[in-house]
This record gives sequence, structure tokens and C-alpha cells, in this order.
Amino acid sequence: MIVIRGLRKNFEGKEVLKGIDLEIPDGKTTVILGPSGQGKTVLLKNIIGLYKPDSGEIIVDGVDITRLSRKRLFEIRKKFAFVFQGGALFDFLNVKENLALYLRMHLKMKEDEIERKVKEVLRVVGMSGTEHLYPEELSGGMKKRVAIARAVISSPKYILYDEPTTGLDRTNARVVNRLINRLKEKYGVTSIVVTHDIECMKTVADRVALLKEGKIIFVGLEEEVEEKHLDYLYELEEEYAV
Repeated sequence: MIVIRGLRKNFEGKEVLKGIDLEIPDGKTTVILGPSGQGKTVLLKNIIGLYKPDSGEIIVDGVDITRLSRKRLFEIRKKFAFVFQGGALFDFLNVKENLALYLRMHLKMKEDEIERKVKEVLRVVGMSGTEHLYPEELSGGMKKRVAIARAVISSPKYILYDEPTTGLDRTNARVVNRLINRLKEKYGVTSIVVTHDIECMKTVADRVALLKEGKIIFVGLEEEVEEKHLDYLYELEEEYAV
């Protein structure tokens, strides 16, 4: 479980996070919904320890990571995987090598074990047989699924998704949403999804946190968002209307 208390973060004199309080329960998908510029990605990067907050606590399984040494923080980070908005695949590595990199560098797995693990996660994300392809040969939806496979291969407890459906057409967005649900069911992972995509929220969320101007203004079920914050959803739809 992750507990965030009083989290504040400034950039260049501007307070981006203004006292965030949020609990992330184990085995569930928590969606942090909000438009661009509200601090969603900054919050994710604080949770994983890429940014250090100016004040507040981030308690991961009983440990406040804001107070850890770099070595101890590195150990805690092994519980996490991060799916970047653009995928962040290495262009000079094929799919297999992108997935195998973590297993070789950090787990020192044998090659036959790596081969088996790569095939397993590619099958889970519906990308079997693509091991030899390079990122430039993949569509946007395929890149996203490979990025998710790379996250899963490390067997994390927590997966953090940064705008997982951005840039995808509706069909591929639905595939990614279903995949987020499937990983929760198959591996029992705890997921944090930051998005402005209302359809993504409706499909994957067990709990929803609404972020506005650096503050959490609501936490509850998806149905409650529609009951109590319909104006917020309308504003979000208008902002991202195509």
C-alpha cells in the first residue's frame, strides 16, 4: 500500500503539488484524472522517487521513501515499473533486447530463462512473434504494448502508467485499457494510472482521484465521479475534444 501525506513540490518558484493526500490500496487500479498541467506526471515521479518532494511523506509498504538513502531507495524502486507516455523504448535494441535488458542487468538471469520470460510477457500483451522487430517497425499501439511488457517482465508490485492511451486511436486505446485490467487480474499488480481520458477511467478504475490545480479534490468510485463531479468531466471532454 502507498500512503501520500501533505505532498508538496515546487518547480522554478511555482508550486505544482499543493499538499496531496492520497492512499493507493493494494491490488487495485487507482486512476488520477485531470487535464494537462495539473501535476499528474510530477506526482507519479515523486511516488517512484525520481523527484524528491519539498515536504510531505510517501509511504510505500510502511517505509517513507522521502527519507531514504540513495541505495535504500534503489531497493524500494525494484517494487515499481513505470510505463512512460511515449513508451521510451531503446531505438537501437529490438523488442527482445528491450525486454531482456532489465533481466540481464539487475537479475543476472540465464539466457534460456530470459528467452522464456520474454516469450511469456509478449504472449500476455498479444505481441508474440515480434521479438526481432525494432521500435521503428512498430505502430504506436504496438510500442505501447511492448512498453507494458517491459514493465511486467520485472514482476513489479506496482505499475505506474503515464497517460497510457495518449496518441492512440480508439481501437488501440481499448486494447491498452483491457490490458491494464488483465494484468491486475493475472498478476495482482497495484496500478496507478494518470490520464485525462475519461473512457480509460471508466474502463480501468477501481478508485478515482480528481486532480485540479495541484490538489486532490475528490477520491471515490467511478460512478461517484459522474454523480458528484459531472461538470469536471464536461470541462475535461471539452478541453480534449477532437
